[in-house]
Amino acid sequence: MPEETEAMVIDEAHTVTSVHARAIDPARLARERSRVTGVLAVAQLPRLADLLFGREGVVSYEVEGATSAKGQPVLRIHLTADLAVSCQRCLERLPLRLDVKRDLVLVAAAADVDQLEDEDDDTDTIASTGSLDLHDLLEQEIVLSVPMAPRHPENACGTRLGASNTGEVASPFSSLAGLKRPSG
Repeated sequence: MPEETEAMVIDEAHTVTSVHARAIDPARLARERSRVTGVLAVAQLPRLADLLFGREGVVSYEVEGATSAKGQPVLRIHLTADLAVSCQRCLERLPLRLDVKRDLVLVAAAADVDQLEDEDDDTDTIASTGSLDLHDLLEQEIVLSVPMAPRHPENACGTRLGASNTGEVASPFSSLAGLKRPSG
């Protein structure tokens, strides 16, 4: 797993700023109420490639350590990204703006994850480890946030399949009319 780089700057508000920070200690981040911010190029996120129209774009993120109302360590993730996906209707480029906010409650072991069923939909649990790959975590959040079948709004696709110049949609069965036998 990648280690933290020396390019990080920690100020008096426990803010870590780096575009290169990869490995974080999630328990320490939560305990010290520290924050990691940065920018990632979409090209650095290989699992995202199959979901996108192109590899351009950036992801801005902030991961902040905190404590839940129940006293549990939490990572608060906020990321924004301007991506381009393929419209599943016309297969053309579709701009997609993501603004993801998620809380991850840190638990001591994977077995403890099921015990936190009463948390809200924006709260998930992960096992607390000594080191967490930040890029991997952010990539997972983005993959989970991209719609399964993104589409332009109705009647907004660049090319509508079967549309004629008059704006009428041709029936896919109209060519079969010539095969019809005359009745008689």
